[in-house]
Amino acid sequence: MTAAEKLYQLIQALPENQINEILNFAEFLHQKQLTAPQAIPPGTLTGLRGIAKQSGAAPNDDDLQAEYTDYLTQKYQ
Repeated sequence: MTAAEKLYQLIQALPENQINEILNFAEFLHQKQLTAPQAIPPGTLTGLRGIAKQSGAAPNDDDLQAEYTDYLTQKYQ
């Protein structure tokens, strides 16, 4: 007996309100399957991942603070 046949047999014995609950759940699962995110096609921005990486080690917090301070000083002089 397949799963569909077993489900049909079990549903036949249920009252109408419980059958409606099962139907609502099945429709929810079907809609969820239709709106599931699809795989990202090749050639999108994912191919550019890492393109903006700086060469060398990442700056530490003190370097970033000094660079930002210099930027603000130059901007507002």
